[in-house]
Amino acid sequence: MARNVLVECAVDATLKRVDAFIAGEKLAALPDAAARAAMDGQLGHGSNSVRLASLFFVFYATVDSAWNCNSIPTGIRGTYGDKRLATQLGLRSITLHNAITAFGENLGWKGNVTNSRLQNDVRFDGFARALAGLNAEQRMLCADYMAARFAESRKVIAPLPPVADDVLTYARARKLFYSLIAIPSEGNVQQFLIAALLFVHRQRYGYDILTHHVHASDRFDTTAGDIEELLNGDLVRAYEVTVRPDWKNRMGDFRKKMDGASLRKYTIIASNVNRDDDLAEPADMIRFLAPYGRDIAVVDIRDFINVFAMELNADELRRAVTQTYSYITTPSLCGRADIIDKFNVVVEGWLDEAT
Repeated sequence: MARNVLVECAVDATLKRVDAFIAGEKLAALPDAAARAAMDGQLGHGSNSVRLASLFFVFYATVDSAWNCNSIPTGIRGTYGDKRLATQLGLRSITLHNAITAFGENLGWKGNVTNSRLQNDVRFDGFARALAGLNAEQRMLCADYMAARFAESRKVIAPLPPVADDVLTYARARKLFYSLIAIPSEGNVQQFLIAALLFVHRQRYGYDILTHHVHASDRFDTTAGDIEELLNGDLVRAYEVTVRPDWKNRMGDFRKKMDGASLRKYTIIASNVNRDDDLAEPADMIRFLAPYGRDIAVVDIRDFINVFAMELNADELRRAVTQTYSYITTPSLCGRADIIDKFNVVVEGWLDEAT
């Protein structure tokens, strides 16, 4: 099978947008009613392969403007096409396609597929004709709509079973969280636990929490912080979470992020703040922060955990643990098997002690 770079681009674009919706992004706008109906028809199709192929096709239509929405793109099958898309969605715990592994093969698109036409296939006829009639803007809206629907089907098995309030108490939650932030994970577990606690708490008030790969801010400098808090789509606060011993050398960078995002307050959550000679006492912290001329809150990670363990009820605490697990099992955020294993060992050990 010939290799088609546009097929690879379509798969990459699909995964990028699915990841964005997994991470909490919302649809900025919806496709028009007719286009949305065409997408919904495919999403509700009884065939898992049809659902996944339709997701692929709508993204392919956004990267190949010359495609007629009728022929089957060359190279759709194989390592860079249908198999990669299915495998990667499986790694993200997406369930809408029911873990099929190769939609092209399942749908009978063998050989060079030059004689196959979507508009002659009852499974795709209406969808393909609707897609062909859309302009570039509507195609992008449809692609995002489909990606969001797939992301919505993500099912992560909760690492903690439902437990009673007398099991997940404040004191026991603190013990669990302290054990989690002690995991050597290059900052992954620490950042994502903080993000998860914020995520659950802020849901009460309609705020959205977005978090990023632990190296995203440092590597690309495109985000205001490791964690961003939004209200109605507008950034209202950013948080930096760090367990690095040299983080104080980056205060100038944090100020630039704060100013770049026009934030009135910036929060740094770090380890061992309460034992730091420059920060432990309020007067010392004032002196340390004075040269930067900004309202920067520097919080010990354990203090942060204590407050949220107190504030959240048992159900919310359990959701926070599940959300942390969701973050670290998402390939675009972490997805590292060694960190996932360490996380599970800590949670299992905590359960053993609690029962």
